Amino acid sequence: MLKSFGDLFFDIIIYHILLPILFVIIVIIGVGVFWIFRHRWHSRFALAKEDIVSQLLLLLSFFFLGVTLLAFNRDLGDPLSWRTVILVTSVLGLVGAYYFKTVPTLALSLIGLAVWWGTQAVAWLQDNHHIIKTSAIFAGLALITLLFYALGRLQEKKVGLQRFALTFLILGIIPVTGALFFLSTREGIWLLEGMTPFGIPVSSSWQVSLSSLVVIAAIVGVMLYSARKKLVPPLEFIAVLGLAALFGIIAFLPEQNMFAQGGRLSGTGVFWALVFNLAVFLELLGLIFSGYFKREKWLVNLGAFFFALLILVKYFDWFFTFLDKSVFFIGAGVLLFMVGWFMERGRRYILKGIQSEPRQVSQ
Repeated sequence: MLKSFGDLFFDIIIYHILLPILFVIIVIIGVGVFWIFRHRWHSRFALAKEDIVSQLLLLLSFFFLGVTLLAFNRDLGDPLSWRTVILVTSVLGLVGAYYFKTVPTLALSLIGLAVWWGTQAVAWLQDNHHIIKTSAIFAGLALITLLFYALGRLQEKKVGLQRFALTFLILGIIPVTGALFFLSTREGIWLLEGMTPFGIPVSSSWQVSLSSLVVIAAIVGVMLYSARKKLVPPLEFIAVLGLAALFGIIAFLPEQNMFAQGGRLSGTGVFWALVFNLAVFLELLGLIFSGYFKREKWLVNLGAFFFALLILVKYFDWFFTFLDKSVFFIGAGVLLFMVGWFMERGRRYILKGIQSEPRQVSQ
C-alpha cells in the first residue's frame, strides 16, 4: 500500500529533521554543560549535576509521552491526527518546562510547536485541494522563530527566566539568520522561485493566512510591549518589525520569475538578491552591536561567526564567478586572511570593552 503525502512528509520530518535536530540539541547541551563547569560561566547558568540529570530525564519522559500517545492513537484507530498528538505533547512539555524550570524540555517543546504548524499548514492546503505553496510554509516557520526571539527579549529581564529567555533567543536567531543566509545565495533565489508556483496565493487556505497574520500580530504586540517597557532599543524594534514584514511579504508572494534566459538573474531576481543580502548583512551587524551594548559576549561571538561565514560564502559566490580562476585563487588567501584578521581584532576589541564595563543585573 502506497503511503500518502502526509505520511511521507511525517517520515521526512521525524527521521530527517527531528532526530538530527534532537541529536544536535543534545550535543550542544552536553558541550554547554562541560563549558559551564569548566569555566564557571555566569552564575545564572550554574546547575548542579543532579539538576542536569533530572532535566534530561524529564525531557525523555515528555519525549516518550509523545511516542506513547502516538501508539495509543494508532491502536484506537487514529481518532486524532498525529499532528494533534504532536501539538498536545508540545503544549504539555511547554507547561512542564515552566513548572519544573527545565530548559531542554522547553527547547524540544518549542521545536515541536514549529513542526506542528508546518505539518498542519501542509494538511490545510491539501484539504483545500490546492498545490502546496511552499513559500507560505517557509515564511510561516520563519515568523514563528522570529516570535521566539521577541518572546526571549520579553523574558530576559525577569528574575528566574534568564535561561528560558536565552533558549527563546537562540531558537529565534539561528533559524532566522539561516533563512536569510540561504535566501541571499543563488540557490536560495532559485528555490524561492520554485516555492511560488503558478502564482497561487496563500489565501487559497484561509487557515494558513489567518495563522500567519496572527503570528505577525503577536510579534508586533510583543515588540511594542517590550519597547514600551524599554526592554529593546528602538533600532532592534525596527529591525524585528522589518524582518516580520519581509517574511510576511514572502508568505503572500505571487509567482516570481527570478531568472532570465541563459541562467542570469532577471530584474526581479536582482531585486530580491539585493534585499536578502542587505537584510542578512544588517541583521548580523545588529547581532554584534546588540551584544556589545547589552554586554552579551555569546551574542557578539555568534554574530561574528555568522558574519565571517557570510564573507567567506559571498567571496566564493561572487568573485569565483567574475574573476579569472588563477587570479581568484591567488587573491583568495590574501584577502580572506586580511578580512579574518580585521574581524578577529574587532571581535577582541568588542569583548574587551564588554569586560571592562561592570555588568548591570536587573533585580
